[in-house]
Amino acid sequence: MKYLKLFLKESKSKVGITLIMLLGQVVGTLLIPYLIAGIVDNGILKGDMNEILHIGVQMIIVLLITTIAAVLGSYYSADLAAVFGYYLRDKIFRKSQELSIHEFDTIGVSSMITRTTSDISNLQQNFGLALQLIVPAPLIIGTSIIMTAYTSFSLALILILSVIIFIAFSGLVLKKSIFISKRVQSKLDYINQVIRESITGIRVIRAFGNEKYEEGRSGKAFKSYATDMIKLNKLFAILNPIIWLIIGLSIAIIVWIGGILSMKGTMEIGQITAVTEYSIITLSYLIMATTTSVTLPKMKSCLDRIEEVLEINPEIQDSNIEKQCTKDKYAVVEFENVSFFYHGAEEPVISNLSFSCNKGETTAIIGSTGSGKSTIANLILRLHDIDQGEIRIDGVDIRSLSQNELRNTIGYIPQKAFLFSGTIEDNLKMGYKEATKEDMKKALSISQSESFVNKLPKGLKSKVSQGGSNFSGGQKQRLSIARALIRKVPIYIFDDSFSALDLKTDAALRKSLKENMTDAAKIIIAQRVSTIMDADQILVLDEGNLVGIGKHAELMKNCSVYQAIAKSQMNIKEA
Repeated sequence: MKYLKLFLKESKSKVGITLIMLLGQVVGTLLIPYLIAGIVDNGILKGDMNEILHIGVQMIIVLLITTIAAVLGSYYSADLAAVFGYYLRDKIFRKSQELSIHEFDTIGVSSMITRTTSDISNLQQNFGLALQLIVPAPLIIGTSIIMTAYTSFSLALILILSVIIFIAFSGLVLKKSIFISKRVQSKLDYINQVIRESITGIRVIRAFGNEKYEEGRSGKAFKSYATDMIKLNKLFAILNPIIWLIIGLSIAIIVWIGGILSMKGTMEIGQITAVTEYSIITLSYLIMATTTSVTLPKMKSCLDRIEEVLEINPEIQDSNIEKQCTKDKYAVVEFENVSFFYHGAEEPVISNLSFSCNKGETTAIIGSTGSGKSTIANLILRLHDIDQGEIRIDGVDIRSLSQNELRNTIGYIPQKAFLFSGTIEDNLKMGYKEATKEDMKKALSISQSESFVNKLPKGLKSKVSQGGSNFSGGQKQRLSIARALIRKVPIYIFDDSFSALDLKTDAALRKSLKENMTDAAKIIIAQRVSTIMDADQILVLDEGNLVGIGKHAELMKNCSVYQAIAKSQMNIKEA
């Protein structure tokens, strides 16, 4: 509830206007029975036409004011709900950008999507309803009871008793529904996960003929969700008839006792009408409030899930460490005795690693799967924090730099190329939004993308589907490289980003990089020896340890791990 309170505090002017409009609606609603009682007792029964006209005009004025207040109350409630949804989406998106890879994986992609979309939509919708139907209810109930007591204390007791029974029963139902609602949202996470896997993994499912297995898995997820929803609906199915029973009995008793009092001459007909209407209004608002309250457990569950994300204290934060330069500026990237453990791992992924990448040089990193190659890229980007040692950029410990400052010095091309929906130009400008046509043309030329981009009917304006699915793997990689090259930064990291390229394009791209990126330090993480043979230095990793460093020819003589990798990929003569 913390962020709901913060929002209400920040939007107190809008909240104030909304409450005033709702208050006007409540006052107008409660005035009508009072005026009707006056018409009946002082006008109709006495045959006073002037009194009827006088009170009638008052009723019209009250109705007009009430209508205006109701319309404005609905508008401001909806506006406040929409702003609340935007407020939470903005908060959760900003928080997601602060989370480390480990924290993001802990929450899960499916759960994160559900919290950002379904949960916030539920909150937004129910928040508006709560403002319009639940907030006015206490005022209406309290005022109705007071006005009924002013007319007849005995009838007020009946109304109070009805309200107490109503609230007690509704509270019991809502209490039982809270636990089920929380479970429902968790199961919705699992449904999203199953559907996401079924859609993204459709090729694998069909290749293995696993359609029946996936049907069974998704069926179990749907059935489990449906079972809890049925339990939830059964609770409220019991609630509705009992509510109407309470309303019917209350009105019948009020009319019965009111009739007796009227026959004794202690109560007017108009007063009985007013009390009956107060009872109907009170119990009607209770019904609407209770109907809306059905969503409160779900709303609270959604809010708790969102706050769970927002309350995460990011493990990677900008520190206040004073920047100190410890080395000369020639070494752009330096690792000094760096060790890193993944959460829960007993053995380090990277152990006591030391090396430097110099300005204008190419540093290649190779090793078997799981040797820690990509981890080095993540550590430089500070997607994880190291456990021991020091990583420096231009002689400065990266932990003393802000994350934004750090990442603005690096052009990163991930292992799995990913393009965003839009145009090729949009994707290139993600690397540098102020890029000119010439900048984009040059980046495309260096990345060997110019040949196929120029063949497209719209060139840079050509459409890119979600994930770049309308391009081949090699084309996506080259466009990802172009997006990084356009940044003009001192460090470029290629995380196995040549794997989808044919050997000819691979060689042409590396030659182009060497000729055009003369001032930058280039770090190439690769599986293929052919990709890194001409590197200025090659780091050979084995189970997180640096087992060799040097040029290709040197490593072929003195590094057995590198020899094994090379011989597995090429003929000995080629090696």
